[in-house]
Amino acid sequence: MTEKQIQTLMQNLDNDLLSKELDDLIRGLDIDLDSITKKSFSKLNNRRLKMKRKRVYPLLAASLIAIICISNAYAAEISDFVRSFFNQRAIYSTVVDGSAYYLESPLQLDEKSELKNVIFTKDTLDMSLTLPLKEDKLPEILVVTANGKIYKPGGYGDDKDGLLLSFWNEAEHNYVFSPTKDLKLMIGEKSYSIHLKEGAPVVGSGEIIPAEKTDIGWVNVGYKKIDGGVQILTSFTDKDLKLVGIGEPAQKNVTQMFKNENGIMSSGTSSMTKPLLGYANDKNFYTYSQDKNAVGRPVTQFETQAPADKEIELKIPSLLVGYEKDFANIDVAIPELNEEKRIDREIDLKLQKIILQSIKRTSATTAELKFALNTGDKAEVAVREVNLYSKEVQSGESLWQGDVCTMRISFDEKLKNAQLNLSWPRFVVNGNWTLRIK
Repeated sequence: MTEKQIQTLMQNLDNDLLSKELDDLIRGLDIDLDSITKKSFSKLNNRRLKMKRKRVYPLLAASLIAIICISNAYAAEISDFVRSFFNQRAIYSTVVDGSAYYLESPLQLDEKSELKNVIFTKDTLDMSLTLPLKEDKLPEILVVTANGKIYKPGGYGDDKDGLLLSFWNEAEHNYVFSPTKDLKLMIGEKSYSIHLKEGAPVVGSGEIIPAEKTDIGWVNVGYKKIDGGVQILTSFTDKDLKLVGIGEPAQKNVTQMFKNENGIMSSGTSSMTKPLLGYANDKNFYTYSQDKNAVGRPVTQFETQAPADKEIELKIPSLLVGYEKDFANIDVAIPELNEEKRIDREIDLKLQKIILQSIKRTSATTAELKFALNTGDKAEVAVREVNLYSKEVQSGESLWQGDVCTMRISFDEKLKNAQLNLSWPRFVVNGNWTLRIK
């Protein structure tokens, strides 16, 4: 890498991250200052006046240059590839963007209750608890942060022998959080002070080895070796796009269901993926499976029995990705009995497009909607599912198969119109990435 390229890299970095991230990058490295030219020093000093912080000294530049010189894997793409992971942090078995805090070890609350884990990010506040009470008999549960924000459970789920709580901001009716290290957990009349640990930056905790090139330029894929396997890292040029899973979906078809009954009851097909396959030079192959004791989603740690000294070509056939936002609200007129109405409404989901083609009334209280999927121009992207919901109907069930989705809804016989909300789409990106594990 030339001096000019290094200077360009320095200019492109977010200066607010430099002192935080690069301290981790240079930790443990022996820097030979005599190998750095005075010309490099003077140019860096001239640029310091334009930076937001004044902690960028020649030593820091020397360290960064040394890292670049010894990192053959990054070559000329270090500026694009490594920078794409700068905002990511590892917590438990996953990787998240931005500030991330987690419970380092389980906390005994009382004789029968234990707080097993906590994940607190700008998009998520989840915790796993063992409680002697079932979901329908739980006391009020609140989380209060140091800045006075109050969060309440927005969803419940089973977590092995415990209860998984997913919180939301009830005052603002959203899932936007202000993550902090310290919070107060309130269960009924009892209060517990919880201290969390900050997740480790993925850039600052070892070298990221990129996957072999593919034609999909808007996705970066890389890995780090860990004990017994690898942690697979991804980043996207679209910052709103989120990783859902790594690998081929375990189930090709997807079913979704919701009921407007004492709140919204919903269920759907799992996003679990098949194990990955790694191939050695001796013709043997090895499976790489998700960590059996994984905490957090999506799981990015994969375990294997492959010998540590073998070079493996690890194949990633596809990624599951998605957006966590609304895309459309469509007013749908309910037809007369046995009548079918054409709609032909196109919905742009950014990565792909779908078309709501028609609605047919199949009985006094039921109707069927038809969607055409994958009508956009990205051949490598297939729609896996979209959250379909209407508060005007009693229930809905949808089946996603290949290029077609069929949705059946039930409603009051007198219903004339319903508004259909389309949100949180998920896609399969077929990229066939190869990781060379050494």
